[in-house]
Amino acid sequence: MKFRTGFRVTPVLLSLNLLMFLAVVVLNGNFSQFSAQSLLALGANYSNFVAQGEWWRFFSSIFLHLGLMHLVFNSASLFVLGRFIEPLLGSALFLLVYLACGLAGSFASYLFNPGVISAGASGAIFGLFGIFVAVLLSNIVRPDLRKEWLKSIGAVLAINLGLGLFLPIDNSAHLGGLACGVLMGLLLLPWMRSRLRRLLNNDLTLR
Repeated sequence: MKFRTGFRVTPVLLSLNLLMFLAVVVLNGNFSQFSAQSLLALGANYSNFVAQGEWWRFFSSIFLHLGLMHLVFNSASLFVLGRFIEPLLGSALFLLVYLACGLAGSFASYLFNPGVISAGASGAIFGLFGIFVAVLLSNIVRPDLRKEWLKSIGAVLAINLGLGLFLPIDNSAHLGGLACGVLMGLLLLPWMRSRLRRLLNNDLTLR
């Protein structure tokens, strides 16, 4: 099942992430080694600065990435998830959910991972995974597909969280975004059912 309508906000978010990455590249003069000063100047999340009142870093850090591979992996995930979830929620609500999950991830990082410079769309993207999990836990998806997709998403989440135990990955942000996404997904199930019925009636969803 691939949605073909309402795919508007996701490309904008992808473009913003790319523009922020290019800004870091310009400040550092290369694609691979980013200084802490440049990341902080462009809005990375850092608990010491947030505690001094720079709460805007919760927002700005969502669009900032720490390296090329970080950007590539997050962009690929956002493209795949956005293609499915944005039409299901509607573009305006998709943006609201994305930002809310990103902010939840930033706040969780602030609380549970202090003293570390963190950035990236991962909290927001894990929130989209949470929305997908909520959908799969409902009867929106056929039982045979539900079981298969739950296994696939469970494996992806387990691998990512497992890597966070050994690599400098902010699992606090991931879990904060994921929890927010699942909660919002469960609350929005009636809306998504209604959206899906309208999309199917207009023959705009499948190919």
